[in-house]
Amino acid sequence: MKMKKLFANAEIFLNSDKRKRKEKKKCLKHVIKKLRKQEEKLNAHLQNETDKDVIENLNRKITLVHAQRKKGLALMKKLMEKKKS
Repeated sequence: MKMKKLFANAEIFLNSDKRKRKEKKKCLKHVIKKLRKQEEKLNAHLQNETDKDVIENLNRKITLVHAQRKKGLALMKKLMEKKKS
């Protein structure tokens, strides 16, 4: 193998963590965006609802979506901190 090819292979191997972190970040961004849109949709639906049972159900769903989104944001923050170190 030539030196150039060896260096290229070594770089690919050494930067694999960086690449995986970048892919995970991209996927997380997509999921967080979807969750935010879902939460907004549920809140809009909640504003138009009058039935107490449906309101209670929507509030439960909103709480769940919000918690999952916050969990994703915390994971994203952790990935960003890992990047800095």
